[in-house]
Amino acid sequence: MTRTRRQLLVAAAATPWLAGMARVQDAPFSVETLTFRSRRKDIRAALYRPTAPNGAGVVFMHGAGGIGPPYLTLAERFAAEGFVAMVPAYYDAAADDGVRPEPMMDAWRTVGSDAINWLIADGIDRRRTGIMGYSLGSYVAVDGALGNSRAAAAIGLAGGWDVYIPRSPRRRIPVLVIQSENDSHVSPESTRRWVEFLRRADVPVQHEVVRGAGHIYTPAQWLEVHRLASDFFKQTLL
Repeated sequence: MTRTRRQLLVAAAATPWLAGMARVQDAPFSVETLTFRSRRKDIRAALYRPTAPNGAGVVFMHGAGGIGPPYLTLAERFAAEGFVAMVPAYYDAAADDGVRPEPMMDAWRTVGSDAINWLIADGIDRRRTGIMGYSLGSYVAVDGALGNSRAAAAIGLAGGWDVYIPRSPRRRIPVLVIQSENDSHVSPESTRRWVEFLRRADVPVQHEVVRGAGHIYTPAQWLEVHRLASDFFKQTLL
């Protein structure tokens, strides 16, 4: 059910991590908050349902700062194109301690896999499910998708070897790696190393660069990110 603007504002005030959801009045999608289970933990998420669905669904994994307006805006753009879009708060599975031992990373990857499972249980064909993440979330999304996930495609944005050392892939699904040309947080060499690692493992990888971008994107650069991601998901999921 589509919620009124007043209901969205009340929900946003109660859950600051979803403050950006208050902008969706008269948009071509409905928006709701939900909770799903992952390893016996309750995981909060924002869900965007298009009024004209294209049959595909995407999950977006946030960066180290948690869920913020740019990620919700990206989810809105996906929903406006017909994708069911979910943004889970994967820190609900384990709070970030900055050290990020493997069990913590695995808990976060499992949230991504369980979010994909939620979409499938909700009626999305598993062959039309994709996952995407930014920075820390890029590793969580792609490394998870190449592990035990049922996602059919994955995108890593502003990520690389500097974020975390990837595991050997168990699956060979299409992957898009989007690099920031002037990233000073995750070095371009780190991103290229990740791409080459995946290619040597026979993962079909596309590599795109957002020219002039640093690690933090401007609104115009987020539009370019959306264009690249949307084109990739339309090619691989539709």
